[in-house]
This record gives sequence, C-alpha cells and structure tokens, in this order.
Amino acid sequence: MKKIRVIFCIILFLTGLGIAAYPFISNEIAKKNSSQVVKDYETNVKKMDTEKVNAMKEAAKRYNDQISKVVAMDEEGTDSADTSYVDLLNVGESLGYITIPKIDVNLPIYNGTNQDVLAKGVGHMEQSSYPLGGESTHCVLTGHRGLPSAVLFTDLDKLEMGDEFYLHVLDEILAYKVDQIKVVEPNESRDLEIVEGKDYCTLVTCTPYAINSHRLLVRGERTEYKGKEEKQTKNQMQSGALTKRIVDVWPWLLGAFAIAAIVETGIFVAMIKRKKRDMEE
Repeated sequence: MKKIRVIFCIILFLTGLGIAAYPFISNEIAKKNSSQVVKDYETNVKKMDTEKVNAMKEAAKRYNDQISKVVAMDEEGTDSADTSYVDLLNVGESLGYITIPKIDVNLPIYNGTNQDVLAKGVGHMEQSSYPLGGESTHCVLTGHRGLPSAVLFTDLDKLEMGDEFYLHVLDEILAYKVDQIKVVEPNESRDLEIVEGKDYCTLVTCTPYAINSHRLLVRGERTEYKGKEEKQTKNQMQSGALTKRIVDVWPWLLGAFAIAAIVETGIFVAMIKRKKRDMEE
C-alpha cells in the first residue's frame, strides 16, 4: 500500500509540474523562433544594397500616399501611382519587427492578420499604412494575448502614457510614444483612421484578458529615436527577465501542485476506505 501511494505521489507531482511548466517552456520556444525570424530579417536587409533599400522605401511611401488618398489624380481621374501591397513584401518572411522594452516584446511583423500569422507574431493590418512612418500615416499592428503557447501582446495593458515602442523596418528604426489608450467595441474603427499631418502607430489586442469581448488600442505618435535610451531600457529589461519569468510562472506552479495534492489526497482516502471495507468483510 505504501509503495503504491508513493508511486501515485510521484506521478501526480510530475503531472502537475508538467502542466505548470508548459506555458513557460512553450513561450521560451516561441521567443526563440521569433528571435530567429528577426535575425534572418536583419541579415536580409544588410545584404541589400542602398539603391534597393531606397527603392523599397519610395514604393512604401507611394503606397502610403494611396492609402491616405493624397496622391495627385491624373487627367483621367485615376491615381498617378499604382504600387500594390504585394510589391513591398520582398525582404523575407517578415516586414520587420517591433520591440516594446517595457513588456519584454521583440516580435516579427507579418503581412496580414489571419490566425496563422497571429499565432506566431504581430500582424500588419493591410488596409493601414505600411510601417515606415511619414506624415498622414497610421500603421495598425495586431497581436493575440493569453495564448498558452506564447505571450505575444498579453502584457500590452501594462503600457502607460509616455511609454515608447519601436518599429524596425528596412534600415529604419521608428520610435513611437504612447499618447492614447482606449478600449472599444470590436466594430469601432474610428481611432484607426489616418489623421492628416500625423504619424501614428496603433497596437491592437483583445480585452479583457481571456474574455476578449472588446479591443484594447494603444496608440503611439512618432517621436525622435534615441538609440542610447532604448539600449539602456533593453539592458534593464534583460537583467530582470529571469525574475519576471519566475514570477509569471509561479502561480501556475502553485496551482498545479495544489491540484496534484487534492487529487492525491482523494485517491489516498479512497484507498484507505477500500482497505477498511476489505478488512471488515
């Protein structure tokens, strides 16, 4: 009897440990995969000559002009430029990547917002401005939160007014300072519209956490990029990363151990009762 109880305890302990460790391990794997995509993107950009990079930037600007409807009309009343979204997607797997130092985010930006994209990174809303900045542009980036396999935008609600995030596209690093945080209905899109003369980027995710009935919009306005400050913030983020991960996973560990203990106790009590009945018979 004692031997059986010990075996049950070990099995239940390992099961609880596995359940508790799954989010931590899967997120670390997802982060590693994202880091590789980011690394590949940077490598591809470095291999491109200046002329090609400048040509892509010009194409992106023309596309953004079309999106904002400020392209001059020719005599026949049609747009004078015809840059398509597809023409811009020839750097590699991703369009670039986003870093949000405050919440330890370093994720590739992909074309579109389908489920395959949002399961592995951040999606660029096709109807919004290409993420290269400029007057009268508004880039919209969307990401999931609360996935068991990856953190992604889970901590987006921790951003506050004045916090900064960064878009790395081609050889540009665009800094955005949070100037508006709103919760809206899923069909409300007014806050995603282009504002003449403004350079905005809005990060979108579902809220409340695990309920997902509304949308959280965190808008940033373009600001001066200060590389030194971003580097310092990244170093601070990395120095506290281990502590943060331990704190994040601790509730899962505690819950799993509690469940294992309850189940083990129930089984043990049932075994004692059964043994007692056998002895009485």
